[in-house]
Amino acid sequence: MKRYRLFLVAVVSMLISSCSGPGEQALSPAEFDEAIRNDADAVVLDVRTPREYAGGFIERAQNLDFNNSNFSSVADGLDKNKTYYVYCLVGARSADAATYMRSHGFTSVYELKGGITAWQQHNLPLVQAGQARLRTDAVSMDAYRAIIASDTAVLIDFYAPWCGPCKRLEPILHEFGREHNGRLKIVRLNIDESKELAGALGITQIPLLKLFKNGEEKWSYLGLLDKATLEAGTVQHL
Repeated sequence: MKRYRLFLVAVVSMLISSCSGPGEQALSPAEFDEAIRNDADAVVLDVRTPREYAGGFIERAQNLDFNNSNFSSVADGLDKNKTYYVYCLVGARSADAATYMRSHGFTSVYELKGGITAWQQHNLPLVQAGQARLRTDAVSMDAYRAIIASDTAVLIDFYAPWCGPCKRLEPILHEFGREHNGRLKIVRLNIDESKELAGALGITQIPLLKLFKNGEEKWSYLGLLDKATLEAGTVQHL
């Protein structure tokens, strides 16, 4: 029996060790606050929706909505050697986001245990939308270049939530992407959230579609189009 207990303790110790490697850390609000204050080069990511973010966010936080279909494409364009502090409302989305990032080569990712809800319960400060300029660089030029450099064809859809033709185009793109899954990635970029990128690219009208492969633009279309026109312009490049 004594041997069995010793064996059980050893197994449990190994399991704990294997599940708590460096970089896989959930920090308390106080630890999270101290960490970001002492690491000026770290990146703070708020993975809630833009509406949640606008209601108040932790200072220095960039908004990268985990539930947006663009999350993986934008995240993959970030510097994987930097340290990231990730949070959401209660901790579920940030845990999923952190898991994704670690599994895709990010070397140092920390989560806020209990999310921004726990942060507020500890009376820690939030920046309100009226107290700071809302970010207009959700997708940086470096991240954009990383997205279009893929050897799989990438169709960029520049859009805005208020754009009627953009809304009518969305289901067409969704169906087209499903039909060509594995040969094509569709990335929707909200120009309201990435105004600096849109300005640098000279984008003044939407919806605008651009198809890239290995960083080279293969096709472009301005305005609403039907599926047949989309297929005629893109399929040959997939």
